[in-house]
Amino acid sequence: MGRFFFDISNGDGDSTDNDGVEFPSQAAAEDELAKVLGDVVREAVVRERTGRVIVNVRDESGHVRMKGTLDFAIENLPPL
Repeated sequence: MGRFFFDISNGDGDSTDNDGVEFPSQAAAEDELAKVLGDVVREAVVRERTGRVIVNVRDESGHVRMKGTLDFAIENLPPL
């Protein structure tokens, strides 16, 4: 299908993917988007207890073809 670029925005700022990755289909790129979201949140939640991760996936023309967003929060609750 082509090359896709994964641009990440989180509490650490924005990261633009200048290299991209070749995928045989948009569905394969969508699977990778799910993995990237999980990886970024797994690292971010250790540093920040609440936040939002956004990953925009661009095609070779620079058009955003899909977007993934995850909000996360760890909250301390009062004892019962």
